[in-house]
Amino acid sequence: MSDDDQAMSLLKTSTRKSFRLSVIIPIVFFIAGLGSILGAVFLSSTSEEANRNLMIGLSIGFSIILIFYLINWFFCLSFLREIKHLEIKDSKLQKLIDLSRYCCILFMIPLTFFIGLVGFYKVNQFAEGKVQRGSLDQILYKFLIEKR
Repeated sequence: MSDDDQAMSLLKTSTRKSFRLSVIIPIVFFIAGLGSILGAVFLSSTSEEANRNLMIGLSIGFSIILIFYLINWFFCLSFLREIKHLEIKDSKLQKLIDLSRYCCILFMIPLTFFIGLVGFYKVNQFAEGKVQRGSLDQILYKFLIEKR
């Protein structure tokens, strides 16, 4: 298996897994926030008990979010380490890998992880060749990947 084939398979699997793991974070955030607020309001009889239930629920929810974030963070780090050792000759593949690197780096910064999340999705679409004609994806693909 050549380095280009190995890089393409690594790119497809890593962006797919990273996107799936990073989508879980906002879902858990919503469920934890809503569950904690509703639990604090409806299951508590005093305001002190409501505050305590809210803090416990939010700390558990944020701990789960942190676990998923760190799993994906280390997964991105392993992708960056593995792809560094491959010699890629195809220019489009190299641009896709560079775009995936940027998405991994943006995801690793806690304040910009939503940009990395969208980037994982776009890189996965571009790597699989699912670019819709006449859409913003086609413009992004031409600008980021096919530029001379």
